[in-house]
Amino acid sequence: MIVQLFRIFFPLAFLCAFAANVHATLELKKGDRISLVGAGMGSRMVHYGHFETELYLRFPELDLTIRNLCDEGNTPGFRPHPGRGQDGQYAFPGAKELIHKKLQASSGPKGHFETPDQWLTRLETDVVLAFFGFNSSFDGKRELGRFKKELDAFLKHTLSQKYNGKSAPKLALISPTALQPMPGVTSGSRQNANLILYVEGMRQVAKQNKVLFVDAFSPSNAWYADGKPHTVDGALLNDLGYRKLAGFLADSLFQKAKPASKFRPSAHKAVMDKNYFWLNDYKVPNGVHVYGRRYNPFGPKNYPFELKKTREYTEIRDQAIWATVKGEKFDVAEEDAKQWRMLQLLTTKPILYVCNVSEEEAATGNAHSEAVAKMAADQGNSHVVISAKIEEEISQLEEDEAEMFLGELGLEEA
Repeated sequence: MIVQLFRIFFPLAFLCAFAANVHATLELKKGDRISLVGAGMGSRMVHYGHFETELYLRFPELDLTIRNLCDEGNTPGFRPHPGRGQDGQYAFPGAKELIHKKLQASSGPKGHFETPDQWLTRLETDVVLAFFGFNSSFDGKRELGRFKKELDAFLKHTLSQKYNGKSAPKLALISPTALQPMPGVTSGSRQNANLILYVEGMRQVAKQNKVLFVDAFSPSNAWYADGKPHTVDGALLNDLGYRKLAGFLADSLFQKAKPASKFRPSAHKAVMDKNYFWLNDYKVPNGVHVYGRRYNPFGPKNYPFELKKTREYTEIRDQAIWATVKGEKFDVAEEDAKQWRMLQLLTTKPILYVCNVSEEEAATGNAHSEAVAKMAADQGNSHVVISAKIEEEISQLEEDEAEMFLGELGLEEA
């Protein structure tokens, strides 16, 4: 029965999707800070980088800042994380009562990892792109009404915030893509039938809240028609799938602009470099020590500083992206080095190599001191040749006697 419903409603859903995706888009402005929130489809985008790259190439003069806060398992109201307390597992006040009952149980989390609103506020978010619906759709028709209430509350809460300190965020809601039939894995029919119900539910809730809705389900079915694999297992998009999603989302979400495609390879590389450092912040390895129950006793001494430096490196790479898409040069290594020099660490200071030789070799050095001199020069450092024995004797002489002694040894100074 559910497969029959899929066959009946899919053509209608495609027409609705076309109508929904042709209305007004979000207008990006210079300096806008974009945050992605949501579940798996959004989360995996950070590992491919195509959507971010597309935006930077289309809007090179806007100096956008993009951060991906998505994570598998998220729903509009439920944002599980073991590094923050039980109340922090819910995305907004009242969310606990709206999420699925199986998600309401206490899991004993502990720590001070920031809540979704705290992250969005610290990031001074101007634009929120929300990716929800896929994992919720597995609950089927019986939970659709509850999901719509949860989603409605999320949209209302988000629109009531001023994460940038000035105004409500520009908000868009993006649906999941369809499952791609894969022989031996899945036909996709049953899952897609559920997804259609949830995509339509998302469309209705978005319309009620006057939020831009982008249906990625219907166009993804069209992508699969060429027979090429766009997913790794039917559900999770692969590189080709994310490339197509990137262009589609950029067209559907924002004002029209032609990408500076000649910079795509270098821009994509810069984006992935930035995402590496971002992930080492937002999804820092060993987070139980950084934020969670093992934070004490050593966490306060180490991790705040490490996070601060990681965020500075991420911001440097924002600047690198901005320069790259404009065709300008930017020396990431030099900017990183400046950050280290400001710390006055021993490892960043110049090195002076001291070579201790015999009294007879004090004026000329020897083969060993010559090797040290070459190594120091190659490193951009300095060296000096001394005789500790001579230095000791000179320290016990009067000034005029010391000068006479040095002259006898053929030395000008000690």
